[in-house]
Amino acid sequence: MSRLDDLRIRQLDAALAPFQSVSDRSPPRGGWAKAVRSALGMSLRQVAERAGLSKTTVKSAEANEARGTVQLSSLQALADAMDCDLVYALVPRGSLGEVMERQAERIAERLVRRVSESMELEEQGVDMTDRRRQVQELKADILRDRRRDFWDV
Repeated sequence: MSRLDDLRIRQLDAALAPFQSVSDRSPPRGGWAKAVRSALGMSLRQVAERAGLSKTTVKSAEANEARGTVQLSSLQALADAMDCDLVYALVPRGSLGEVMERQAERIAERLVRRVSESMELEEQGVDMTDRRRQVQELKADILRDRRRDFWDV
């Protein structure tokens, strides 16, 4: 992995860090738009007028959000109408570096397992401690030399 890749990962991890604390929070049952509208005491008509949409369109957007099929542009229009910001991010489980480490470990484990199984057939197997060490060494090599097929496994 190049220094530029490392820098990009660190910068993006820093930018996404504030979202980590909310990434495990589930949306309200009817969706955020409906929850905020209700909390503000706004009717469908009022949001529709402020957004320049029909009541049916607002109701449909709220229902689509609850189903997970809403378009971001629809949510943005509702957010603007309620004087809110739409915040959108893909938040890694851990850090981006950790995501990459898990992938490198999967690759390394698969490669070491193949070799180990072959060696065991020839009664030359290695113990689990050596196998774990081999995985960790290979993982470090895979991370350092990340090839184009890194995400193919």
